[in-house]
Amino acid sequence: MPTRRPLAGSRGNPAVFALALLLGASAACNRSGDNVIVNNNLDCGLVRTDLFGSWVVTFTPGTTTLTNCDNVAKNGVAVDVAGTPTTYTNVQAIASPSGASFDVIGQGPNLPNELIASVEADSCLALVQLWENDDQGWIQCIGTLDRASRSISAVCDSADLDTNANGAPDVACDLTSSFSVAISTP
Repeated sequence: MPTRRPLAGSRGNPAVFALALLLGASAACNRSGDNVIVNNNLDCGLVRTDLFGSWVVTFTPGTTTLTNCDNVAKNGVAVDVAGTPTTYTNVQAIASPSGASFDVIGQGPNLPNELIASVEADSCLALVQLWENDDQGWIQCIGTLDRASRSISAVCDSADLDTNANGAPDVACDLTSSFSVAISTP
């Protein structure tokens, strides 16, 4: 009975394969600051200390209404933002326990947590919540941190209200039209 020979290339030296895999992986990685960058096109280079300091937030002034609220009695309620810059001081950032991001908290004129944000360490995508004292809730905005200009240009499309004044959101709503906001970071 003739012996079967393996097809060319179907058998190889496992050590050579492992070495090739290791060399390919090491070429894709390099160290830069506090981050291990696997792909320069995916990592924005953000480090935690980029977020420390004072943030200045300026809304484009406007008024809209709430819709799709958890509590339907809040549908149609007007929400407004002023164009006056607000400074959030002593902004702190910590590594998120639930993702590849930094959790950010900043003190404003009314509450110690008027600015609450999550900024992705790899993409610099930012979800920012800003307290609106006259509306008693957080306006939620999404944008991208531009490290070069130290700014976030964001669009705000939802709100979480604190209807029982305990400092925690208890009614989630969409906005019928969005707000724009410019955020200067340290």
